Amino acid sequence: MRGTRLTEFGRLVGWVVDVQNDFMRPPSEGGRLYVSDLTDPTDAGAVNAQQTIERAVAWMREHCDAVVFSADWHGPDDAEIDAIAPDPAAGTYPPHCMGRSDDPDTAEGAEILASIKPENPLVLDIPADEDQEETARLAVAHRRPVVIRKNRFDVFAGNAATEAFVRALAGQLGGDPLFVVVGVSRDVCVTRAVDGLQQRGYRTLALSDATWGLGLETEADTLDRWRLGGLVATLEELVGAASDET
Repeated sequence: MRGTRLTEFGRLVGWVVDVQNDFMRPPSEGGRLYVSDLTDPTDAGAVNAQQTIERAVAWMREHCDAVVFSADWHGPDDAEIDAIAPDPAAGTYPPHCMGRSDDPDTAEGAEILASIKPENPLVLDIPADEDQEETARLAVAHRRPVVIRKNRFDVFAGNAATEAFVRALAGQLGGDPLFVVVGVSRDVCVTRAVDGLQQRGYRTLALSDATWGLGLETEADTLDRWRLGGLVATLEELVGAASDET
């Protein structure tokens, strides 16, 4: 990205994946599914990326034409929840981000991290109306953040309205925005978002230092795949592209 100017990217969408209490808080602080390398007990986990994610979201709020947050929003009967014998290799996990729980303490784990929590967001709940033209219009015209709640790792599979919303958002922004992606976990929900956007023909820029993984896929393999269909950079490189405008 050296020598690239921000204006070369065109319209920008900040896309923040699942930066929620249960994923970002270590178990000692109440996180029910803290994102850290499952194969490395010494891995400090998502705390390593938290400050960079916070800085990236602040940058998005200043520079992006729209900012979208996805959030796991589970109930006990969701296919990816297994309270008895969870198996990440098979795509099941213990209860986490239980936003549809009747227990306020349990549901609190689904809240977006307080340091980046959006104010007055437009919410695509489960289920949501698949006509999302008005949501997209409000997001762009009034710069209101959007929260997409989902019950699957894949934001496109986990909320039926996501497809229509992204299409409407792209239309509001002129048809070919660049999606700047951060969040957790890199090898599950983040890669489903990046891969899904790329497969639908949208441009992506993933910030490698503003994400963390579970060790289900190596970081190098994930980043190499993302580079096949889009851009990968650090937050410093992105900020540098913005500063080159002055």
